Amino acid sequence: MSALARGSKGEGRKGMNRYMIYMPVGTQGRLIPCHLDGSLTLGEMETLVDGFIDVLDSSLEPEWAREQVDGTRLIVGEDAELFGAKRNDKATWLYLNQDCDKIVGDAFLCADVGGDLIGFTKPVAKTICEEFGIDMEDDAWKD
Repeated sequence: MSALARGSKGEGRKGMNRYMIYMPVGTQGRLIPCHLDGSLTLGEMETLVDGFIDVLDSSLEPEWAREQVDGTRLIVGEDAELFGAKRNDKATWLYLNQDCDKIVGDAFLCADVGGDLIGFTKPVAKTICEEFGIDMEDDAWKD
């Protein structure tokens, strides 16, 4: 099993409250709390996108994470288009190849550290959502 599927993280990231930015089609986004290791399990990721995951490059530079990461990634359903999922404008806007491809189905945004997918801190998630117009649930920023 790969490090991605195991969700292993560096020691420095443990204990921080992290969140993945979930962008379902046709409704407000929400923050998905990560486990103590900063990530979600592969099964949890698959549940969010309704099937096998596909990891795509986001158009956001790594600096958006405000910490050392290899990049920001969009996680989408590998077979969403085959099952007739609707276009996800929020995710398409954040996709690196938005000029060529469109994202369909639910998606979420996270950071990549050495192949491990980790969530953002809440202040980082809030900045990303505000900057890119991701409408979130009313209580998303409450502690």
